[in-house]
Amino acid sequence: MAAKKLFGMVFLVALIFGLVGCATQPMSQPAPFTPQPIAKGAWVQKADNLVFVLDSSSSMLEGYKDVEKFALARNVVANFNQTMPDLNLQTTLRTLGHDPAVSLGNTMLAYGPAAYSRTGLAESLNKVSRAGGPSPMGAALTAVANDLKAAQGKIAVVIVSDGKDMAAEALPAAEALKNTYADRLCIYTVCVGDNPAGRDLLAKMASLTGCGKAVSVDDVATGAGMADFVRTVLIAGEKDSDGDGVYDSVDRCPGTPKGTKVDQYGCPIAKKIQVGKTYVFEGVQFEVNKADLKASAFPILDQVANALKAEPDIKVLISGHTDSTGKRDYNIDLSQRRAESVKNYLVSKGVSAERLTATGYGPDRPVASNDTTEGRAQNRRVEFVPVQ
Repeated sequence: MAAKKLFGMVFLVALIFGLVGCATQPMSQPAPFTPQPIAKGAWVQKADNLVFVLDSSSSMLEGYKDVEKFALARNVVANFNQTMPDLNLQTTLRTLGHDPAVSLGNTMLAYGPAAYSRTGLAESLNKVSRAGGPSPMGAALTAVANDLKAAQGKIAVVIVSDGKDMAAEALPAAEALKNTYADRLCIYTVCVGDNPAGRDLLAKMASLTGCGKAVSVDDVATGAGMADFVRTVLIAGEKDSDGDGVYDSVDRCPGTPKGTKVDQYGCPIAKKIQVGKTYVFEGVQFEVNKADLKASAFPILDQVANALKAEPDIKVLISGHTDSTGKRDYNIDLSQRRAESVKNYLVSKGVSAERLTATGYGPDRPVASNDTTEGRAQNRRVEFVPVQ
């Protein structure tokens, strides 16, 4: 009997320590983030005020995909800050919950309202270091309404939360905020985690204003995803001049022919190389009367290099061509140097030089009439012919 009691006590102690061990296992860090900055371009700023509402309540200490939700939430604000362009707008960061070491209040104004400062917002976010406490979303949104009393123009409110354990006044507080600022206000939500009730609550908040949007933390985890979200919140009227589905501000290959399949940077996606077929990439261009490649050619040649490395047994003839303007000998020399410039670039990207042959033909092999501007443009080209 004594042995049984002893065994039971040992088992209980082991169970307790096992559970504690599981509860205190360190969580993973958020995945590395590479921002995709939004360059100034042909777009219009659509918000004059940007408000972040960051949930730092105790439920945010839970894990989502082995990462603490609060760490993911802080990263959303930090990555948004890294991605957005420098804009003339008023910015606010308000938090809710908190570990007592951060704040004894149920909601805290961590930054602003103040003129946007990338550094200032980042530093204020660092002060919100630990989560804890209840989830007073209603109180936080009521406080936001007061923060915005002096606000002029359009308002974008970005709520980053798991939506979990929210009191009944959370949604009414969002409705009151919407009623106060009417069509000046758009509410956006980022759901951190997979709690169904929390996700539904955040979706309802985002739908209140008719101009907001509800996304998940997974949607904004990459540079491209966050850039899309920043555009949704802050930017209107961005252009896609060549119609390839990539905004001009990030398009590294402008002027892509319609119907061409492109990557996230607007550059043609290299297809599987076919032996004997001739390829002409219109975006491979050079400085006037020089063999120096224009920067716009680099992403295209990167795709060519990747395609060649995927087919290591194929060799390529690179031929340079010009129109008939000027002396023939000069054009042959120029086309030779341009073909070699392309070859050297591909070699720098890992393609063996032994697989590449560069030849300049000058004006001797036209594909169109040199009597027209359009024809001469077609004749100025670099061709790639894969061979065995």
